[in-house]
Amino acid sequence: MFSDALNVELIDLLKDTLTGIKYDKHEINAKLAELGKAHPDLAAQIDDVSTWLTSEMEG
Repeated sequence: MFSDALNVELIDLLKDTLTGIKYDKHEINAKLAELGKAHPDLAAQIDDVSTWLTSEMEG
């Protein structure tokens, strides 16, 4: 995963969270929700990524 975002911690967390999980909207939403709970300071940004990512997936 690559981003030019200023928050490198978020990108690393997303990469670690999404690596190895099934390409499925429900599983991605669940994992990112867990990540948001574990990092409340980043929860709004994680939610934005989750919304964007699952909206880009077909089906």
